[in-house]
Amino acid sequence: MSTSPSKTLSPAELAKLEHAFASDPSSAAYKPLAEAYLSMGRFMEAMVVCKKGVKAHPNAADPRLLLARVYAEQGKDKKALEEALGALQVQPEDKAALRLAGALQLKTGETEPGKANLLKAFSADPGDPDTVTLLQQHKIEPPRPAAPAPAVAAPVAPAPSAVQQSAASLSQGAASATSPEPAPAPKPAPRAAPSEPSRTAPAQPRAAAPQPRRPQPVVVEEVDDDEDDDLPRRRGGRAQGGKGKLMTVALLVAIPLFIGGYGWYTAHTRKISRELKKHLEASAELLKRDSFDSYKKACEEADKAIEVNSDSGQAHGYLAYAYAIRWGEHGGGDDARRRAEEHLAAGKKSGDVSSHLIAAEALAQTYGGKGKDALGGLEETVKGLDAQGRSSSLLYLTLGLIQMNAGDLDRARDTLERAQVLAPDDPRVYSGLGAVYRRLGQDSAAWKNYDLALRYEKDHPESLLGRSLLMLEQDEPNYGLVHTMLKKLIESEPPPSPRQLAAAHLARSLLVSRVSAAMPNLKPDVQQKLSEATAVPLDKDKARAEMQKSEETGFTLDKQNPELHLIKGRRLLAEGNFDQAAEEIRKAIRVDGSRAQFHVELAKALMGKQGGEKEAAGALETALKTMGDSPKLVVMLGNAYRRQGKLDEALTQYQRAVKDPKAKNPEARLAMGAIYRERSDWAKAQEQLEKASQEFVGQPERSAMALTELARVYQGKGDAAKADETYQRALNADEGFGAAYYYYATLLAKDAKQGSKAKMLAQEYLKREPSGEHASAARSLSGG
Repeated sequence: MSTSPSKTLSPAELAKLEHAFASDPSSAAYKPLAEAYLSMGRFMEAMVVCKKGVKAHPNAADPRLLLARVYAEQGKDKKALEEALGALQVQPEDKAALRLAGALQLKTGETEPGKANLLKAFSADPGDPDTVTLLQQHKIEPPRPAAPAPAVAAPVAPAPSAVQQSAASLSQGAASATSPEPAPAPKPAPRAAPSEPSRTAPAQPRAAAPQPRRPQPVVVEEVDDDEDDDLPRRRGGRAQGGKGKLMTVALLVAIPLFIGGYGWYTAHTRKISRELKKHLEASAELLKRDSFDSYKKACEEADKAIEVNSDSGQAHGYLAYAYAIRWGEHGGGDDARRRAEEHLAAGKKSGDVSSHLIAAEALAQTYGGKGKDALGGLEETVKGLDAQGRSSSLLYLTLGLIQMNAGDLDRARDTLERAQVLAPDDPRVYSGLGAVYRRLGQDSAAWKNYDLALRYEKDHPESLLGRSLLMLEQDEPNYGLVHTMLKKLIESEPPPSPRQLAAAHLARSLLVSRVSAAMPNLKPDVQQKLSEATAVPLDKDKARAEMQKSEETGFTLDKQNPELHLIKGRRLLAEGNFDQAAEEIRKAIRVDGSRAQFHVELAKALMGKQGGEKEAAGALETALKTMGDSPKLVVMLGNAYRRQGKLDEALTQYQRAVKDPKAKNPEARLAMGAIYRERSDWAKAQEQLEKASQEFVGQPERSAMALTELARVYQGKGDAAKADETYQRALNADEGFGAAYYYYATLLAKDAKQGSKAKMLAQEYLKREPSGEHASAARSLSGG
C-alpha cells in the first residue's frame, strides 16, 4: 500500500487546487486536491473530495482507490477494502486496485483472496516494485517456470564417534528430538586421508530425493584406541579405564536427575508465565469496553496477575489506570484515588513503565486539580514517543480527553482523531470524539461518533448518555428516542456507575422540561402520542413534579458530581432563566474550579443575558489562567470583548488565537475578517476570510458564513462580479444558510436587470428566517 511522496504545497498552491475543484467538481481536479489533503493529514477534507470524485467519475478506478487510501491511512481497513473492491468492479484488471485489495485482504485475514489478487497484480506487471515488495513481505512465491531437478549424490553415513555432553547439551538434544528443525543443506562428504582406514558404509540405493536428516540419538561410548603405538601409555589408559567407567556411570545417573529438575523448573516457569499472560490479556480486553462494570472486572483480573507476579509493572499500570478512571469519571471517591496512587507508585518502582501507567498518572493529576501539569507532561511524552516511532493510541486518547476538559476543543478533536487512526475499534475514543464534536456544535459528526462507539460496544453507557444530551440540544429533537436511550441506561443490568446513572436522571429532567415546553404548540392527538412515547405527563404540575424528582434522585446518587449542576444549568438556560443557569454553573465551579470547560459554560450563560458580556470575559480569563493559552477560549474571550464594543481588545485576542502558523483557527479568522470588513480594511478582511473559508472545509454552515462575509468584502470594494461568484459559492457550501440569500439580494437589487432574482432571493430568506435579523429589510426587497 505504498504511496508516492507528495511535496508540501504552499498555501497559494493549495488555494489554486481548491479553486480549480470548486470551479468544476466534475473535472479531474479532485485527484491532486485529495492527494494534497491526504499528504497533510486532513482526512475529512480528502474524503469529501474523493467522494465527489467517485460521483463524478463512476466508471474510473482512480477516485475509489484514492478514497481507499484515505481510509487506510486512518486505519479503517474494512472501509478501505470496500472501496478497493469497488475499484476492481469498475476496472477488474487494474494493477493498483489488485495490489491494494490484495494487501488489505491479507491484513484483514482474507488470506486466499489476498494472495490471488497480489498474484494477479504481479501477472499484470511483473516488474512493478510495489507488488514485488508485497509478495516478498507476505512470503508469496510468484509463478515461475519449473526448473529441472538436480542430480542427488548418494548420502555418506557419518563416522561414529565418542560423545560426552554436558547436561545443557543433553537437554538441547531432547528439545530437538521433540521439535525437529529442518536440517541444513547437505555438504559434500570430506575425502578420507590415505593413511586413515576407510569407514564408509556399504553403498545404498540412489534415493529419488534427499531425505531430511533426523536428530541423532545421544550415545555415550567407551573408546579403546588400539592404534596407539605407545604401550606404557596404553597400559596407563587401561589402568584409568575403571575411573572413566565410573565417571560415565555417574554422569548417566546425574544427567537424568538434572534434566528432571530443569524440566520441572521450566514447566513451572511456563505455567506462571501463562497464568500472568492470561490475566493481563483479560484485564486489557475489559479495559477497552469502557464501562463501570468492565473496569471493576479489569481490576479483578489485574489483581490476579499481581498474585502471580507482584512486580508486574503492566498489571500495576492496568490497576492504576482503571482506578484513576473509577475515581475521576465514575465517582469512586477516596478509596479509588488511594488505590490509583498506590499502583502508580508500585508500577514506577517496578521499572516497567507502560502506556497505561503514563495515562494513569496524567489522569490522576487532572482529577487532582493539576490539569496544567498533566497536559504539559503528557504532550512532551507523546512527542517523544512519536519521534521514536512508538505512537500510543491510549496516550493520544488520554491527551485528547484532558485537552477537552481544558476547553481546548480544536486540539482535542485533532488529538482524538489521531487516537482513532491508531485504534479504530476503541469505543472510548469514539465517545470522546462524540463529546468534543458536541461541544464544538458539529452535531452530525458527534452523533456519528457516538453511533460508532455503540457499534463497537453495545449499550456503551457514556455514548448513550452523550447521544441523549446531544439530541436534547437540538431545536426539534426526537423525544421518543431520547426517552428510549435514557430508559435503557437507567434500567440496564449490570448498572452503569452511580455518576452515569445520576447524569441520566438529570438528562431525564431536561427531557421532561423540553417536552412540556413543546406541548402547547401541538394538537391534542399529537400531544397524547408524545406523552405516551416519552412517559411525560400531560399535566404541567405533574411534569414539574417528575422533573424535580429526577433531579433529586440524581443529586442523591452523586452529590459531588459537578456535571450534574452543568446539566441543570443547561435546562435553565433552555428555559431562558439566564441568572439561575449561571448560578447553577457557578455551583459546578465551586465543586471543581480547575475545569476550564465549566468557566466556558458559565461564559455562555452570561453571554445569553443582556449586559453579561463583562462577567463572561472574567470567567474566560479565569479559565485561561487555569489551563494556559487555549485558542478556543481565546476566541471566546475575543467574542466577549466584541460584544462589549471593545474591538481593539477583541482583535488582540483573535490574533493571539492564530499566532501559531501551523494551527487552524477559522473562528478567529472569521471574526477578524468581519471586524476588518466593518472598518473597510478590505485587504486584511479578504486575507483572513479566504483563510477561514479554506479551514472550514467539511463544515458547510461555517464555510458558508465565511464565504458570505468574503462576498460582502468584494461588494464593499465595488467588485460586483467577484461578489456574485462568492455568494454563489456560499450557497453551494450550505444552501440552508439564510444570511447568504439576504446579502446576495442586496447585491443584485442594485442592478435593474437582476431585480426579479433579487426579489426571489429576499423571499427565500424570509421563508427560511421569517423573524430573522434582516426580516424587515428583506420584505422591502421582496416587494412585500
